[in-house]
Amino acid sequence: MSRTPEQVAADQALTAAIEQVLLAYADDGQAWVLTEYVVISAQQRFDDHGHGVTAVGCFNRDDAVPVHRILGLVEYAATRTRKTIATLDEDH
Repeated sequence: MSRTPEQVAADQALTAAIEQVLLAYADDGQAWVLTEYVVISAQQRFDDHGHGVTAVGCFNRDDAVPVHRILGLVEYAATRTRKTIATLDEDH
């Protein structure tokens, strides 16, 4: 699927922002080389009747990461998050 110029610019800005975050949070001041990413977002708004509507978005690098890699990244992150949660529960 071809992207619009606005989508290309947005993807470039998102990649630059993620690279900046990686560098800012790097323990030794050196970021890793960013190869792929998946950003998951939640959005809310109200429909014409005043009812809340929630949507979840999933964005990946240049809209070009294969779905099997997206699923792998998301599942791996979810597994690590579950471990963190379980460890926190054990500490309290």
